[in-house]
Amino acid sequence: MPYLSDIAAPPEAERLGSCLFPNQFLVAFDLWQQRCCYTSPQAETLLGYPHEQMSLALLYDAIHPDDLPLVTRAAELAMEFMQLREPAGPATPAASHSAPTICFSIDYRLRCRSGHYRRVLRHNFVLVHSETGQPLVTGSLFTDITSHKTTLDVRFSLDHPAFAHWLHTRKAERERTGADLSIREQEILGRMLAGETTAVIANSLFISYYTVKTHRRNILRKMKASEGDGRLAHLDAGIVRLLA
Repeated sequence: MPYLSDIAAPPEAERLGSCLFPNQFLVAFDLWQQRCCYTSPQAETLLGYPHEQMSLALLYDAIHPDDLPLVTRAAELAMEFMQLREPAGPATPAASHSAPTICFSIDYRLRCRSGHYRRVLRHNFVLVHSETGQPLVTGSLFTDITSHKTTLDVRFSLDHPAFAHWLHTRKAERERTGADLSIREQEILGRMLAGETTAVIANSLFISYYTVKTHRRNILRKMKASEGDGRLAHLDAGIVRLLA
């Protein structure tokens, strides 16, 4: 039986979870409750972790230390790209049903409960949208590809035709301007300095609480990296405590 938390599991997750191969498992994550709401039975078989322990934190803590920076960076780029392409306001129900779901894919090493690592290919996508087109539940489909890939490189992709061009343009723009923070990060930093809480920012920008927390960590990391060349000398030291 799949593990269902006290948060109702969406039928979309249960339907997909029932169609998986033995080398796959699905984890569904409720963005607003910030908790896993569904884990398919294969997760415990492949990784060894009991269903009740499954969480987003566990899945990130289990990433191989050498792969974690690359996985984190790839996720940042994917999130920045997708947020720039979100509608400025709530979409109509018709628009939300017709819009294609962007899938983010990445492969890396994931530690099992026994201590050994499996190479997994993870596909992230939105499972459930609200009536206004906002994502409510995301799915992470993991496929064990240990026997198919023996190299240690981390590869990721986003199935949107504009993604490769955006990456190239973004890199060129940052090399030209020396900008450290993305547009979204600058917006969130400005709101935080104005006194808005993480929850208020999430609600006003139509993004999840967890997404804002991730941006806060990224802003802090980038700010600390920039302190050495004095670009942040004009900022109050309390900002770092605010972001931490």
